[in-house]
Amino acid sequence: MRFTGLADLKRLSDAAFQKEQQTLRPYIEAEAEILQKLSRLDAQLQQTRQNSGQADGYQVTGTDVLWRGWEEATRRKLNTDLARVRAQKLTKMQALRKAFGRKQALGQLLEEQQKARRDMLMKKRSRQ
Repeated sequence: MRFTGLADLKRLSDAAFQKEQQTLRPYIEAEAEILQKLSRLDAQLQQTRQNSGQADGYQVTGTDVLWRGWEEATRRKLNTDLARVRAQKLTKMQALRKAFGRKQALGQLLEEQQKARRDMLMKKRSRQ
């Protein structure tokens, strides 16, 4: 591929930025899914706490202890998964920031180049 100028480099940097955005999307979706599961778990915990006094035999049979153990294990796993996904997302965000910086820099260079050309044309026209 042969580049003819800043405009081509700008298009290339835009494409690279979009590619980085797309690679970040699965991590954002996974993070949202885990946060939703944690929210549902919080709602279940709240409901269980409200209903535990009303349910006869709930504590006598040890069901409350079993449920609490399940809830803690589930929460621990979800928080571990969330930390892993956020760490991966952070790594991808660094690449996205770099691509964004390149995109912005090339955009500014292209804009400055176009402005310089316009100014030069205006000077030529004013001399004639």
